[in-house]
Amino acid sequence: MPPITPNLPTAQPPAPPSAPQEAAAPHDATAPTTNGPSKTVKVLAILIAVLSGAVGALIALMLTRHLGATALIAIGSAGVTFLGVTTTVKYIEEKLGLL
Repeated sequence: MPPITPNLPTAQPPAPPSAPQEAAAPHDATAPTTNGPSKTVKVLAILIAVLSGAVGALIALMLTRHLGATALIAIGSAGVTFLGVTTTVKYIEEKLGLL
């Protein structure tokens, strides 16, 4: 008796896709895009900028009071220093791609 061999179907090559895979509908995407920093990194970057501004303002307040300025002038100097340091740190973080 001859050995029995099953008739295996011949495999056909897959047809080329009609459209690129990247052109799928946006609702089909399951993973978020990772083109930029995550939300956590952005929040921490802003927090670092604000805390740096607070440290700068505290130093400006202590320095102006030590040099004999009135309380109103010292508070004004601290406020301007806070804005300047926070804005500068935020600008640097934007250039580094953290925001």
